[in-house]
Amino acid sequence: MLKKTLTKNVYDCRANDLLNVVADVKSYTNFIPFCSDVEIYDRSISDEIEYFSALLSINFKFSSENFETKVAVDRKSNTISISGDTKPFKSMIADWSFIEKENFCEVTFSIAVSFSSFIKEKIVSISFEKIALNVIDAFERRARE
Repeated sequence: MLKKTLTKNVYDCRANDLLNVVADVKSYTNFIPFCSDVEIYDRSISDEIEYFSALLSINFKFSSENFETKVAVDRKSNTISISGDTKPFKSMIADWSFIEKENFCEVTFSIAVSFSSFIKEKIVSISFEKIALNVIDAFERRARE
């Protein structure tokens, strides 16, 4: 299993703005380089938490994959939890937290992922940290737009 936690201080962005960008999964095709399609379904809201499922199409140099995630957006606590267990993953758990500070937002992104294919896991492990940093940077750029 590959695991990574990254924390970054993002200046000139509010926690709510960053949370909204990450929660807007449907728009990922506009700014996540490897995301080619997104379908959202099973949307519901209860007790200030928004739940939905998303089917994402991802295109990497070595393959194209579709996978499903379950997403929980908690706007009260400024957190987002994402999980999935469809191919190419055996399991994927990602958590975002956005903490408003005096002049910046502290963003923490944690991900734990294992792939259904040993070969894919080894290929991704080579650049896992770089991929995670690129994801955070893409969301930060989108929030500033």
